[in-house]
Amino acid sequence: MREQQIGQEITENRLAYLYEVAMQGGIRAAAEAIGVNPSAVSRQVAILERYLQIPLLEKQGRNVVVTQAGKLLIEHHREMLYRRRQLAETLQDMRHLRRGSVSLRVGQGMISEFVKGPLAQFSADYPDVFVDIHSGNMSETINMILRGKVDMAISFGPLGDPPVMVRSFNRGPICAILPPDHALASLETITLEALAAQRLVFMAEQFGIQLYINEMFREQQLAPLPAYQCNHFSTAAALVMSGLGIAFMTRPLARHLVERGDIVAIPIDHPLSYTATCHLVRSQGRRFTPAAEHLWKVLVNSMQSQSIWRE
Repeated sequence: MREQQIGQEITENRLAYLYEVAMQGGIRAAAEAIGVNPSAVSRQVAILERYLQIPLLEKQGRNVVVTQAGKLLIEHHREMLYRRRQLAETLQDMRHLRRGSVSLRVGQGMISEFVKGPLAQFSADYPDVFVDIHSGNMSETINMILRGKVDMAISFGPLGDPPVMVRSFNRGPICAILPPDHALASLETITLEALAAQRLVFMAEQFGIQLYINEMFREQQLAPLPAYQCNHFSTAAALVMSGLGIAFMTRPLARHLVERGDIVAIPIDHPLSYTATCHLVRSQGRRFTPAAEHLWKVLVNSMQSQSIWRE
């Protein structure tokens, strides 16, 4: 009887109020965001606390924060919203066959290749599907996939063993990117020792390619200090073309600049350079909409056609 009563009191409206309090950091701010009186928010949260017999909010300075029990309820609310969205998208796909939306995260260094290849093909096949594309670090992306906030992801770099479905593809070699008139530009391969003596351009730590670079230098017991660090490959390329340093990219990423004659890409003489991988990632048990499933297949086929397939 008690379980049935609790279930009746945990309504979607009350959970939405609790969620908004957590997002806004206070009852008054939540009330303004929702468009109701603060007393209405307080009353609904109080009803939840009374029936659950556990506090859901606690004061922290001028703000209120959600307790562990409150976080569980908010997570439940998010899951319900996600399932409702998925149901709506599935029904929409059933009604219109090729409508709906797909969300994915793409590593910054792979965006251009993704847009020109797989996305162009997918958009031709499913022109009415909305595609939500963002970039971000891998740990955040994995978390979003597990929470159902993102359908799939394309990443580059060491991945570990996350609790998701992964398809990996060879993307090596990693190359040193130099201006054509650089003293080392005529080399077929370049050693880490030679690179350590140069002015280097590093990417931010969350970039997969930087993780590879760091590991290669560490294995050679080298610790060069970069002259520059940036969070856009376009910035790194601009530094190289200005003769200010040597950056690092994979051959696919550097290809258009090499073909234009703006830079030279020389493979790094280290095993990790040639075994660098990119990954397609999705949830283990989540069922895709027809549109998302089609995009996944397009991505797999595109990667297979360009790379060495690795299970």
